[in-house]
Amino acid sequence: MLYHQRKSERLQLGKNIKSIRGMKGLPLKYVANELGMSISNLSNIENGITGIELKNLLKLATIFGVEHQQIQVFNPDKLMQLTVL
Repeated sequence: MLYHQRKSERLQLGKNIKSIRGMKGLPLKYVANELGMSISNLSNIENGITGIELKNLLKLATIFGVEHQQIQVFNPDKLMQLTVL
């Protein structure tokens, strides 16, 4: 089951994933491999073309070292505070 069905939610979640991945300095290939999916599939998620399954959102949170809620409601200032601690 895809976590976000509506296009606006997929777009926002994808932007959040892409932003956090960039802030963490993680290459697309690395994250895709960790999730067990192709680079193009992860790219489609980041661009809001396809949704992400809840199990993969939870894995992604582990890869990023954040709670999955932080991916959903991304706040760059809060993320930076968390990474400093």
